[in-house]
Amino acid sequence: MNVIQPVDAADPTALLTRIRQAALPAGALDTEEVGLRQQGEMRFTPNGRWLPFTAEQRFFGPGVEFRWQARVAIAPLVKAQVVDAFENGRGCLRARLYGVLPIARAAGPATDLGEALRGLAELPWRPWALRPSPWLHWEAVAEGRLRAEYRDGKTQAAIEFEVAADGQVLGAFTPGRPRIVGQAVVPTPWSGVFRDYRRLDRVLVPTFAEAVWHLPEGPFPYWRGRVLEYRLGRS
Repeated sequence: MNVIQPVDAADPTALLTRIRQAALPAGALDTEEVGLRQQGEMRFTPNGRWLPFTAEQRFFGPGVEFRWQARVAIAPLVKAQVVDAFENGRGCLRARLYGVLPIARAAGPATDLGEALRGLAELPWRPWALRPSPWLHWEAVAEGRLRAEYRDGKTQAAIEFEVAADGQVLGAFTPGRPRIVGQAVVPTPWSGVFRDYRRLDRVLVPTFAEAVWHLPEGPFPYWRGRVLEYRLGRS
């Protein structure tokens, strides 16, 4: 059992240590890969219908790379296969009806930024990566608040985390995540919340998450999901 030591919350290294102490098992954890299985629902407009999905997600490497593959029930007997990813420094979004007919595709600098921000926000699912690295730079911005910045020479993305006294990451926020509006890309405030922490495969992780766009007319929750399975990669 890990013992969480009092730390100076003004020191980003100490706050990062607090998170890892709370989340990780005692001793070395020799992995840079994790897979999880999710179930949830998503919608595309503030008044839109919630669409159920099931998904598999894989996090890999020491940075923020991930691949999310989902099956979304668009209508009765109609499903779309969706891939959302940040791999090799590039973001992509693809959706196909029945896995064949293309219905959405996004790539380019705005997509790189948006997907890098998602990878940053979901670091609580790979807590060993919450540490300084050549790609991740950290700053304590207030009591219990950490700013993470990702830089790989092509994409620069930053997000702010709220950290509880017990080391659990409660949420993430960025003031300008790219959002597609028609044919335009609009930087929009975005936040995510994490709840229901449980120890799965020796790691304490959130098992519920929700994502919200903050529009001028009010908050727009558009994605929420629950972790059904969490498994570490084995070396």
